[in-house]
Amino acid sequence: MAVRRPWYALFFLLLTVPLHAQRILERRVQVIANNVRLSEALSLVARDGAFQLSYNAASVNEDSLVRTTLNGSVEESLHALVGNRFQLKETGNHIILLGPEGHRDKFQVSGTVYDQKVGGPVVGVYVHEVDGKAMEMTDALGTFKLSVSGEHDRTAILLMRKEYHDTVVYVGRDGALGRVPMRKRAIMERIEPLCIHERCQVSDLGVARLLIPNAQLDQGTDLSFSEKRNWQITLIPTVSSNGQIAPVAVNRYSLNVFAGYSRGLNGIEVGGLANIESHDVVGLQVAGLTNLVGRNTKGVQIAGGINHTMRSLEGVQISGIGNTVWDTLSGVQITYGVNVVKGGLRGVQISGTCNLATQNVDGTQISAGINITPKDVRKAQISGTGNYARNVSGAQLSVGVNIARDTVGGGQVGFAGNYARHVTGGQFTFGANIAPGKVSGGQVGFGLNYAGSVTGGQFSFGANVVPGTVEAGQIGFGLNYAGNITGGQFGSGLNIVAGTAKGAQVGALNFARHCTGGQWGFLNFSDSLSGYSIGLLSFSLKGYHRFDVITNDVMPLSAQFRTGTRGFHNILGFSPQVEPNGRWGFLYGIGTEPRIGKNGFLNIDLTGEQIVEQTEWVDAINIMGRFSLAYGHKLFGPMVLSAGPVVNMLVTDWHDPESGLYLSSLPPSDPMYEERDGTTRISAWLGWKASLGVRF
Repeated sequence: MAVRRPWYALFFLLLTVPLHAQRILERRVQVIANNVRLSEALSLVARDGAFQLSYNAASVNEDSLVRTTLNGSVEESLHALVGNRFQLKETGNHIILLGPEGHRDKFQVSGTVYDQKVGGPVVGVYVHEVDGKAMEMTDALGTFKLSVSGEHDRTAILLMRKEYHDTVVYVGRDGALGRVPMRKRAIMERIEPLCIHERCQVSDLGVARLLIPNAQLDQGTDLSFSEKRNWQITLIPTVSSNGQIAPVAVNRYSLNVFAGYSRGLNGIEVGGLANIESHDVVGLQVAGLTNLVGRNTKGVQIAGGINHTMRSLEGVQISGIGNTVWDTLSGVQITYGVNVVKGGLRGVQISGTCNLATQNVDGTQISAGINITPKDVRKAQISGTGNYARNVSGAQLSVGVNIARDTVGGGQVGFAGNYARHVTGGQFTFGANIAPGKVSGGQVGFGLNYAGSVTGGQFSFGANVVPGTVEAGQIGFGLNYAGNITGGQFGSGLNIVAGTAKGAQVGALNFARHCTGGQWGFLNFSDSLSGYSIGLLSFSLKGYHRFDVITNDVMPLSAQFRTGTRGFHNILGFSPQVEPNGRWGFLYGIGTEPRIGKNGFLNIDLTGEQIVEQTEWVDAINIMGRFSLAYGHKLFGPMVLSAGPVVNMLVTDWHDPESGLYLSSLPPSDPMYEERDGTTRISAWLGWKASLGVRF
């Protein structure tokens, strides 16, 4: 039970908290009447309270003198002037003084309405008994007949038409009004703001047109006044306890068995199918199918189908199919279907299918489907399929795709993909992260990471691409590309830096225009290299290069090329046929070259050479491994001379298949080490080498 108490408390508040705006009778006025006629004092109150006052002159002693100071509400001030025997009826911007109630014999009022200036009849004038339920319209001759309740000796009749000033007249029990003049408005009243939407009133909605007769829709639109009612019961819009004034009634408690139509709500309304208000709602609406509000809503709307507020909403909408607010929402929308806010959103949207806000969202969107905001989101978007916004101050989280046309301030987590122009907070996805601008918090994308620049590094099993600068390194098992990088690149595939790499490159193929931290891979290439380069082949255009002509105890002539760095370089070589036996070979190895003094150096090399001991290729292993220590000296310019001892080790399986004799003639007759392992013979001995080279 403890869990349910907050819901009981909420329901209790909806029933007990005042839900209406300030009435005319509650307005504050301050009037000083010093020996003035009562009629003038009443006019002063009406002027200070900004309303129109109507009363039966025969019931009020207008010529009596008044001496008083009024400082209070309109209701208190009027009662102070005319006493408590009058009822104060508030209708639109009117206050009408009604005399004491008499017996209730109904009678009929008849009359003719004419234009005060031209004298012709006025057609289509609404004729209404003030504080009653009867209403009629004038015919083509301007005449009318209206049945009234007869509760007052002098009955107040209100006549209204858009182009004319509202007119209040009083009629006795004889019911004869005669000819009633109406004066056209000299100036137009305040015009409602121009509606920019395709449908601007409840009467523009298909459901309203289906359920409500055109005459009632026109009545609700044309009449500017409203009648307040404590309660009403409606079967269908044309059958209501409010009678003919139902379209202009503002109800406190409203029950619509099937569907109901009224001007507004100031309390609680329940409808079997539809609750329809042409103007404002303050309170709670519950409908089996739909709640439709032509203007603003303050409170809660609950519908099995659709909630629709055509202007702003402060509160909550809960529906099964969709919620719509055509202006600003300050609160919460919850639906299984679609939430739509055409103005700004300050709050939360929760949906099963889609949330759409066409202006800024100062809150959060949560959807199992899609969240869409072409403007800014100041908190977060969370979805099952996708999020779309211009700027997001918080974060985007989606099982699908996140898209921000400009900046995301709190990061993106999209299991399919993320896109933002700039990101602070990083991006994570199993698909692709794309940010053409700057990423301040790193990217983790198991498919692809792309950014203009990154300050927090990139990790991907696929590719990392940054045309600008990466400040914390790249780890990509397929491809790493950066304009400039600090922190290095690691991958099992290709590492490329178009500018400067401050850090190491580790990959199958490494390329950097300028590398200050070293390269480790099968193939390493650079324009300039200030660190080390370790690989099967390393080449730096402005690095270490040397070409040598060599002779040694095995091959009388060899040409070798060294490339890489002094600390570590690759050696490629070829030994041509220069002897009658046609012996030739090709060589690969690695070496290092520490300095000794100003012009001296030491070459420490480890090489392997496949030697073919005849002109034709022999399909056999015949590899000469060499470990050499050779002292070198700079002669002049780029010329160097070096020589030193060599430890030779021949590994060969070249033998005569019939006799089993080994055919290689490279080992001496008495090597210092010899071993046979199956068909392979290993021989080792000491040798020598000498070389003349040029550095470039």
